[in-house]
Amino acid sequence: MKAMQFARLRRWAPILGAAALWVSFGAGALTAAERVVHVGQGGMQFVDEVSGTNVSTINAGDTITWVWEGDMNHGVTAGVCSAGGGGGGYGGYGGGDCLPSNTWKSAVQGAGTTYSHTFIAEGNFSYFCAVHLGAMTGKVKVLPAVATGPCVPDAQTLCLNDGRFRVTADWEKPDGSSGRGNGIPLTGDSGYFWFFDSANIEAVVKVLNGCGINNGYWVFGAGLTNVAVHVVVTDTQTGAVYTRDNAQGSAFAPVQDTKAFLTSCP
Repeated sequence: MKAMQFARLRRWAPILGAAALWVSFGAGALTAAERVVHVGQGGMQFVDEVSGTNVSTINAGDTITWVWEGDMNHGVTAGVCSAGGGGGGYGGYGGGDCLPSNTWKSAVQGAGTTYSHTFIAEGNFSYFCAVHLGAMTGKVKVLPAVATGPCVPDAQTLCLNDGRFRVTADWEKPDGSSGRGNGIPLTGDSGYFWFFDSANIEAVVKVLNGCGINNGYWVFGAGLTNVAVHVVVTDTQTGAVYTRDNAQGSAFAPVQDTKAFLTSCP
């Protein structure tokens, strides 16, 4: 929980498609990741670098780093805001009364600074801008911790490319109901997930060995869904984690990422 000068490299993948997938793995050493959220993008918005929305989906033990940009000052404060409560706020942008939880918060600061917080417990955590209150809010969804170790295929886990890469998927509907996708292997490199009906394919994932071309492993994917999905692929040999998110209600966009695992060869 600290502010510091911004000098971080973006590490986590861009938007994938149209749902929100979450992954958890079997026993082994836990891995942790860092997620970037842009503060003040578009004026008064929190924008997660992976989902492209104000919602960040991470795993327990991961860290969110908020990065300030733009011309306005903002502050990140844990808590909830009521809709239309008239909380005033800076420049009349309050948009609702807000109640801080007093668990974590940044200073009010401007472009070029950052603030980080590591989320240990699972759950849903809301936050708001201390300056703009209910007009500028965000949410962090914390799922179970990701663990490394040998990939063991089961009803909800795909083990691809000679079992080296573990892929698991969860979904969320607009009404807030959620669950874990069911994985069905197709070939040694590919498989698909169904969410609600075994006869209805929702997402297909493929992990290819591209070491002879660009010294990396590639992730390809496609979807036939518009619910929220968060995809996680883990290299069980190195512990490297690759994630892709989509906003609720969007068409699942194709994934053709030949730079997904550039440090995993051989």
